[in-house]
Amino acid sequence: MKQWVRDTEHILDGSWAEVPAQSDGSEHRAAKKRLTNKEVGLRFDSFLQDLSQEITKEGMSQTERECLEEFLRVLHNLRPYLIQCYDVEDFPRTNNEMEGSIRKVKTRYRRISGRKNWNIYLLRHGRNVAFYEWWDANPERWNKFERLAKNVDREYWKQMKKETISAQSEQLKRFRFRHKREVFLATLEKRWAAASETVILH
Repeated sequence: MKQWVRDTEHILDGSWAEVPAQSDGSEHRAAKKRLTNKEVGLRFDSFLQDLSQEITKEGMSQTERECLEEFLRVLHNLRPYLIQCYDVEDFPRTNNEMEGSIRKVKTRYRRISGRKNWNIYLLRHGRNVAFYEWWDANPERWNKFERLAKNVDREYWKQMKKETISAQSEQLKRFRFRHKREVFLATLEKRWAAASETVILH
């Protein structure tokens, strides 16, 4: 069963696209071919199809069959979200790379603000934090961002702003519920009581 997970990870981390460097006496690192969502998607779908055929083979125990069915169900459900990052150059491919990127964002914020905790910063700006860091990573990328920003439709921008505010509001509610539960619930009760009184008066 562990092999299913290893094979899935191997496809998604893109290591199969590494081209071994030719040795000429000096040290060489393996070059990695630039992947696309389409390439990874085709390989991933082929893997799922092969894995689906394993269920029909004899010799597999009932427990293994049930585990494989659940594993395939999860992968099929996550398929649209797993194959998205490969068209974006320098996007973190593995969990370790992602954590490293997050650590850099935290370090940068702490250096600028002097604060140790970045929760307030993250809650206030949400996913914009990661977008800003990515665009700001090099001057060429930032210049491209400025060119794109000049051509953004005003109505589209309003819609995106509304969605972002809604997402950040949801994050803030979750944070308050987890870390300041008593205060958060008391606030909700007060709002509910106020709303009920308004309904009665009308």
